[in-house]
Amino acid sequence: MNTKTLGYSTMIVSAALMGCVGLFARNINTSGDVIAFTRMCVGAICILMIMSYQGKALMLKATKLTPAVIASGACLGLCLAAYVSATKYTSLANAVFLIYTGPVISTILAAIFLKEKISKLTAALLTAVFIGCLFIIGIIGFNESGGLTLTLSFSKENFIGDMLGLASGLGYGMYLFLSRYRTDVGSDSRSFFNFLFGALAIAIYFVISPPSLAEMDTSSWIWLISMGFFIGFGALSLLTVAAKHLKAAELACVSYFETVVGAGIGIMVFSESMTTLQFIGGALVIAGGMGEIINSVRKKRNNAAEVEAEAVPATVTAQEPAK
Repeated sequence: MNTKTLGYSTMIVSAALMGCVGLFARNINTSGDVIAFTRMCVGAICILMIMSYQGKALMLKATKLTPAVIASGACLGLCLAAYVSATKYTSLANAVFLIYTGPVISTILAAIFLKEKISKLTAALLTAVFIGCLFIIGIIGFNESGGLTLTLSFSKENFIGDMLGLASGLGYGMYLFLSRYRTDVGSDSRSFFNFLFGALAIAIYFVISPPSLAEMDTSSWIWLISMGFFIGFGALSLLTVAAKHLKAAELACVSYFETVVGAGIGIMVFSESMTTLQFIGGALVIAGGMGEIINSVRKKRNNAAEVEAEAVPATVTAQEPAK
């Protein structure tokens, strides 16, 4: 098995495990923040064990902590808490599609705060994701008598879950955006601090709104521990392997497989259904997110090629023999 095949194989399994969050969450009788906190703690412990085994633990001491590092981890923790909570109040398809608006939200934040220009293609992709969200949460609907309809009313059954899903997408976008401020931090160290500060952010929320474990029975504890092992340790370990063999853009694109798994579990296990418009909305979110990733990679390659082309004449001139 070559390195690319190994990278894609491990990333697909990792994304599939991540897509099972809703399956585990719905079998655990506690709030989403408790589940997310457990997942963050397991992630931090696993990363620390892996780094210690590889002799990289001292890298954590050498990492300079800045507000961007702390805030990005906090956003990741809170976004996962919102996402897990969303799976309990809305369909798994809605929850997983809405959190994956994050990469597009990150692009918008970069345009506002980093003054990055938005091309016509990026604008089109952002529009596709926005329309997709309107389809998913039901603002744009369809009926046989009036055709497409636009309304500000929300489904009473899914309102809380859809809003939590949007909040998780915003948190994910903030996490991606803030991560760009400290590109010098290694991936292992970054993962550890993301999990650590994510857990601390949720712990602070516990002070404001204390969690309840009163309804946790034996089955719930088994599901919670299993989730920590499979989705925390398992998915994280496979992601670490994949990251060694795939580029960042390749990882990001394959990660969208999580939306397919999440929506599929909702349909097959919980007998959930998706309207045609919701299906189209999910496809627009995936297409817009992956399209933006591919577009950003193309820009980086073009910029690198331009820099290399500009450097060639100077090199040639420097090598010319003196007359």
